[in-house]
Amino acid sequence: MGTCTSGPEPKNSQVNGTKTHPDQNNSNMGLNIYYFPVSQPSRSIVMFAKLNKLNYNDKATDIFKGEHKTPEYGAINPNHTVPVMDDGGFVICQSVTIVKYLAAKYKVADHWYPSDLKQRARVDELLDWHHSTIRAAGCDVFRSIILYPALMGKAKPTSEEMDKSYDGLYEMMTLLEKSYLKNQKFLVGDKVSIADLFIANEVVQATMCGREIYGNHPQIKAWMERVRDACNPAWDELMSQCMELVPASG
Repeated sequence: MGTCTSGPEPKNSQVNGTKTHPDQNNSNMGLNIYYFPVSQPSRSIVMFAKLNKLNYNDKATDIFKGEHKTPEYGAINPNHTVPVMDDGGFVICQSVTIVKYLAAKYKVADHWYPSDLKQRARVDELLDWHHSTIRAAGCDVFRSIILYPALMGKAKPTSEEMDKSYDGLYEMMTLLEKSYLKNQKFLVGDKVSIADLFIANEVVQATMCGREIYGNHPQIKAWMERVRDACNPAWDELMSQCMELVPASG
């Protein structure tokens, strides 16, 4: 699962490990995470890794500059998408699978991916559900208003077209609120899970597009604030990186 997406060159800073250029061939040097901060699934994985203090090689990959299209990157991931995990030569290219793998390998706190059968099934259900619902709706807003005009030279959507895109998002936010969140603190009870992490990153993407989206969804807004609090400082760090790269909507 990739981004629904040109920024600065990746910096050689240290983030829970060594940050290196994505074309360097060191797949046997531990855990490598290839990601782009504008990609919602990418942010989810890196936030998870940071929050659980995993040691990994930070492989920031600027897809706005085409760094994912190089032959070297294609040798790692023939799909040419982000995110990707390379754990000593064992490669996974699907974001949800990556996080489940990391949760199991590193035996992270149980609330992230509960061992309780019913709670785990609910997390899995939400992650399966979100791809074609709230993720699809949020991507439609973000692509049409931000990405296509800025990066592909397409005309900005008309007011009617924007209304239609936002209406689709609002419909999915209502479904999330009424059918899943309900009166809970988080989507699967009192503690944050990987379902909250992935879905909140999809919702926040649409807040970059110029309209207030929480007006009729105070429950979603309060939940988003709780997720941010539970996932800080990693949440704010990745969102800051994202906002530096997102083209202006105006």
